[in-house]
This record gives sequence, C-alpha cells and structure tokens, in this order.
Amino acid sequence: MLSAIVIVGPETREEEENCIAAGEVAATPPRAESEIQQGTPLVCVEILGRSVVTRLVGELRRAGVDQIAMVENDSGAPKDAVIDSAAKIELGSPELVSPELVSPEKVAQEVTRQVLTFKESGVEAILVGRVGAYVDMDFKDAFQFHREQGQAVTRAFDKEGPLDLWVIDPAWVSDGMDTLATLRAAEPVRYFVRGYVNRLEHPRDLRRLVVDGLTSRCGLRPQGSEIRPGVWTDEGAQVHRDARIVAPAFIGRGARIGEQCLITRCSNIESNSQVDYGTAVEDSSILPNSYVGIGLDLSHSIVDGNNLLNLERGVTVEIADPCVIRQNRVPQQEKNFQSPVAFGLGSAQVSPVEEGLR
Repeated sequence: MLSAIVIVGPETREEEENCIAAGEVAATPPRAESEIQQGTPLVCVEILGRSVVTRLVGELRRAGVDQIAMVENDSGAPKDAVIDSAAKIELGSPELVSPELVSPEKVAQEVTRQVLTFKESGVEAILVGRVGAYVDMDFKDAFQFHREQGQAVTRAFDKEGPLDLWVIDPAWVSDGMDTLATLRAAEPVRYFVRGYVNRLEHPRDLRRLVVDGLTSRCGLRPQGSEIRPGVWTDEGAQVHRDARIVAPAFIGRGARIGEQCLITRCSNIESNSQVDYGTAVEDSSILPNSYVGIGLDLSHSIVDGNNLLNLERGVTVEIADPCVIRQNRVPQQEKNFQSPVAFGLGSAQVSPVEEGLR
C-alpha cells in the first residue's frame, strides 16, 4: 500500500535550504513570485481547466497511491482554491483525506502526524511533496526505484537541482521528529526526473506552462474536447458565430466569447469568464470568473478579476472601472458547472461553441 502527503506551497530553493540547515530564517519571496492575489499559490490557480494540485492528485491515483493527505498553509487562500470540483475528487477508494488548513509553523508537525498515521496503517512507502512546481514525473517508476535502492529516503532532482518531492520508508520516521527538516538535511538517494519541470516561481511561469500545455511540450493537457486542431473547449463554453478563435487556444467550462472577439496566440479563457464585444486577447490568460469588457486589446497579460498583470512590464494594476475588467459574481453552486452566466454591458448574443469556430 502506498500513501502521499501533499503540501501546498512554493518549492524550497537551494539557498533557502542552506539557511534552514544553518538555523537561519530564509527570506520570504515577494508575493508576485508565488501567487497571483489574495495569497493563492500558483499551483492552485485553474489553468486549462484544472489546477496543478488537482492534476497531481489524479497522477498519484493512477500510480496506485491508496491514501492522499493534503496540508495547506493558512495563507489566506480560499480553501476551495486547492481542490476544485471540476477535478471530480471524491472520498473513498483511493482515500483523499480532507485538506488540513494550518499555519506555516505547524506544517512540519502536521506532516509528521500524517506520516505516523500512515505508518500505523501499514503502508510500505510514503511520498512527501511540497507542491510548488509542475512536474511531469512517473510516480510508479519513482516508487519502484525507491524500493530497489533499499534506502530510507529518495529525493527527486532535475537538472536545476533538488525538488521538494521525497519517497520515504515510514519506519524511518519517529514520534517528535521534524520530518521536513530531517528530509532536507538527509543524504538521500537521487531520483532524476526526466520529464518537464516548471517551478512556477512567477506568474510568467504560469503563462509558460499554459503555452507549453497547448503546444504539447509537456504532459499537461487541456480539459474538454479538441473541437478542431489546437482549439479546446470545456463543457458549456459558448462562442459567438462572429468571433474568431485562432489555434492554439483554450475556452473553459461556462466561458463566453462575444461577437467580433479574437482569441489568439496560446490564450486561455478559464471557467465562467466572459470576453465581451470586439475585444482581442493575445498571448494572455483570463483566470476563472473574470469579465473583460468591450473593445479592449489585451496582450501578454494575466487577468484575475479586477487585477491585470502585464508580464512584459512586470506591472500589476487594479482596475476600478467594472466596465473594463472585474470579478464575475458567479454563485458558488454554479462555479463549477457548465451553464454559462451572462455579465456585463453589451453582452453579445451567443451561439453554441461549434458555430463560432466554423
């Protein structure tokens, strides 16, 4: 039996590990390096239909992991940012333990508690991961490699250095141990990840992951259906017959694209978002539940509600005018269903998505 403990938070860089080993306090990275707004880690942001965290849970299940426990830093992020219902995560077999929302200083204690709980249940190996990066990793192969080495700790590495992913023998952990600190200080067997790695240290890395997913440079694939080469739409997406979607591009569930709009150059419009009449979206990401107004030219940017981050200039602007961009007021019960919701001035009459892509 296999288990996993998933910690939601940024990867620990080598210089931070050196500080921890020396008993120093590592500097906190600037907010923009690991989150978009309101403390939400980039791994919890929905891209191409699902967050990195929910994709990871699916990969672990496919690798035969029986129990998955999640630990989320109490950083102000909404709890549903970690597990979105689009991923259809269900309790049962394999078991997903409800996320534990704890303060950063208690994360280590919670990890040790979970390890000891899994140890008592008789698991043979536990994956411990601080999920701050997107990693294309063969978890079955990693568990097999760990068994063959016969050592207590195996750690994943890529060409840039260590990743916060370990496979451990539960017998190695004892009550009262600071498991995370001990793991970082240990001399592990090295497991080299041959697949794609994106450490998601800045929102521009999120855009790069979208582009790499749409162009098949990594294992991340859009949700929904590829209705024509390079164009994906999720359930309930609606595109006006006079709009243009230029491949590659992604339109999320319940999203609406208005008349005379242009979506191009690896842009993604996520769930329950709306792009209104005559707006062009180029090389940009519209995050869930966002409205983009009439006649705009949006490029090289990320929109999250009323926040606009221009990646070329590295500037984030909060837009006060709700006719320009804003947060869609989507009822909680509708956020993850396919029925589209109309918002904003000048809303165009929409047609089924196929008609707008002829």
